[in-house]
Amino acid sequence: MPSSSSHNHSSLQEGEAFTTGNFSLAPPKIQFDTWPMLPFRILSLIFVALASPSLAQQPTPAPSGGTVTGHVTCSDTQRPARFAHVMLFGVPTEITTPPNADPNAKPDPAQIRAALKAYTGGNMVQTQTDIDGGFEATNVVPGDYYVFASIPGYVQAGSIVQAALAAGADLRKSIPDIPMVHVTADRSVRADILVNRGAAISGKVVWDDGSPATQVTVTVVSAKTKEIVIPPQFSMLANPPMGNGGGEFSTTDDLGHFRISGLAPGDYLIKAMLQTRMQFVMRNGVMNMGNMMDSPIFVFAPAAFHQADAKPVTLHTAEDRGDEEVTIKLAGLHSVSGHIASAEDHHGLNTAAVVLTDTQDKDFGRSANVDAHGNFTVTFVPPGTYDLLVTNAADTEPLTKKPTAFMTVESIHTLRSYQDGKQSVIVTDSDITGQNIELAPAKTTQKDIDIEELMKN
Repeated sequence: MPSSSSHNHSSLQEGEAFTTGNFSLAPPKIQFDTWPMLPFRILSLIFVALASPSLAQQPTPAPSGGTVTGHVTCSDTQRPARFAHVMLFGVPTEITTPPNADPNAKPDPAQIRAALKAYTGGNMVQTQTDIDGGFEATNVVPGDYYVFASIPGYVQAGSIVQAALAAGADLRKSIPDIPMVHVTADRSVRADILVNRGAAISGKVVWDDGSPATQVTVTVVSAKTKEIVIPPQFSMLANPPMGNGGGEFSTTDDLGHFRISGLAPGDYLIKAMLQTRMQFVMRNGVMNMGNMMDSPIFVFAPAAFHQADAKPVTLHTAEDRGDEEVTIKLAGLHSVSGHIASAEDHHGLNTAAVVLTDTQDKDFGRSANVDAHGNFTVTFVPPGTYDLLVTNAADTEPLTKKPTAFMTVESIHTLRSYQDGKQSVIVTDSDITGQNIELAPAKTTQKDIDIEELMKN
């Protein structure tokens, strides 16, 4: 198989892998991380891209630009927002519209290209206010910028962008309540910002015996039928990059307590995410990122696996709501196991993703990867009727391990790809075994995609 550097791919096909120079990232194997989580999936991909020496070691031109000054004030106290994070965010010239939320969908190539270009080709400056709430950003590349401010407990930039989208705003032109500045070389422009106190939700996550569930990630999602998804050009605003310690997620402490602040008014569902099985291995300094991993369990408050059974929480401006509780009830859940093999010689396939999707609730599912012999076990499955889908099936072997700029990662080479397989599974009151599926070889073998070429097209 020719090296990926000899190909110029203009689009990403189903099942193809990402590469950066000599680094290859296998196709995503865990399915049910929904489109609202897309920014984080893109963030991990961007980290891989930036690990490529050709991208990470670009020469830095001498700084030349304008200056942006201003002041950040807390609307509820009318006092300065001390040591708040301020982001000058280059106004994008194009917006990639995300598709309808689909928990089974893979990131679209256009989404990936747009986010990569936003990170590697966009303009952004981060700074911080002083004790009086003032800030100054220097050597700003000429252009148009939105000016966001972020401080724990106040409505976050991502929420502001979502609200603007819901109101029909054209993000290329303006965002309500967010100043836009035009920066020119060797000149100073001012932008004053008012941050609004957000609402908060606090409570605890417990097991079905009442004991605290620790290290569980808790987030909130809109109770609306269709979630407003931030375009990839704004994906860096979706919580962590501004480094403020706040945002719309929390991790439970030793008592199972969580607190989520900085929320805009609205109706929300509280969702707990529990990772049940994962393993990362490093051997002699080489990181293996494709080890055994199951999809996380999502539980909605008060104790629902299906979003339709969740109880919405209504938050008003700056409301601080406590005593919410999420119960994780694992009793009564079962496993589905089997074997994935070649239809030609019946050998077990060492690479494949197995996905169970509830036929009555397409937003609910569980997934797992096969082991080196083609065996799989999908755990913690509620009773119901499911479609069992086998995808990304292949015979693979490790590639020669070569270091990137930051780490050495074990990647894989696909020897042969196989067609997808599907069958029905009914889970009642016991574990299901013997779900054995044999797959015919695919007409073509999946190819690696050079992420640097992906960015150019």
